[in-house]
Amino acid sequence: MARWGRKLRSVREEMGMTLRDVHKASLRLAARHRNGRLVLSPGRLSMIETKNEVPSIFRLYALSIIYRRDIKQLLSFYGLDK
Repeated sequence: MARWGRKLRSVREEMGMTLRDVHKASLRLAARHRNGRLVLSPGRLSMIETKNEVPSIFRLYALSIIYRRDIKQLLSFYGLDK
C-alpha cells in the first residue's frame, strides 16, 4: 500500500467511514456542485488507498470536504507541502 494511500485510509477510518459511506457522501457533494468529477466510487477509493493511484484534483477536493480536512493537508500526503 502506498504511503499516501495509508494516510488517506487512516483519515477515513478515523472518521468511522466505510468506502460506501465516502461514495454516498461524494454523490451528494457532486449533486450539490453539479459536477460528476467529484464522485468517488468504492472501487476507485480502494485503488487510491492501496494501489498508488493518484486522485484527480476534483476527487482530492471531494475527499477534503468529506473528511473535513484542509486540502493542503491532503496535498502534503503526496509531498506537495513545500
